[in-house]
Amino acid sequence: MTTESAAEPEARGPWWKSPFVIAFLLGAVVLTVLPFMQRRFLKAPPAIAPLGAWQLSTVDDARPFGSAELSGKVFLTFFANGPCEAACVEAQRAFGRGLDHTDDLGDKVHFVTVARDSAAPALKGLAAGRWHVVTGADEALAPLLSSFHASWALRGGSDAGTTVSEQMGLPAFALVDQEGQVRDFWRDDSAGRGNAINAARLLARFGPNP
Repeated sequence: MTTESAAEPEARGPWWKSPFVIAFLLGAVVLTVLPFMQRRFLKAPPAIAPLGAWQLSTVDDARPFGSAELSGKVFLTFFANGPCEAACVEAQRAFGRGLDHTDDLGDKVHFVTVARDSAAPALKGLAAGRWHVVTGADEALAPLLSSFHASWALRGGSDAGTTVSEQMGLPAFALVDQEGQVRDFWRDDSAGRGNAINAARLLARFGPNP
């Protein structure tokens, strides 16, 4: 009696021709090169103008706080007009949550809410860690807002409803680098928040003059 011989095993090609191996190698190359490509093409916006010295008071404990405390830090500024009602408070909370995206950078990045006196009562108890909520009388706020406004004008911001003084009612972000230079402004939307935080991260990681 004869038996059929077992089927020959299917011939395999060289291991280095396997699509899985090729995909793995390509992935490794991409992960290695990507940080260098990002560093080459992603840059923080250039400096516009110095913000200058300023000092206000923290909303929670009336402690003096300003440019001296932020020296050497990158900080994002958010504005709060008054009275600050529910939508305003929620916008400020969303701003504060953005700080989570900079936790890996430690003390290099801070968030600052600049609020009018009439907005301050609604914002008590919000500040935490590297998020500071500060306020002052109109005469104390005027130099700081004027400086932001001048930078916005130099940047070319002139369309109605988007000047920094008006942004006290239409919250927007302003970025200041570790040397006190205003870098740019963004609207309060998903794209604006993402771009502002990415720019702050780049400055914190690579310095003001990468």
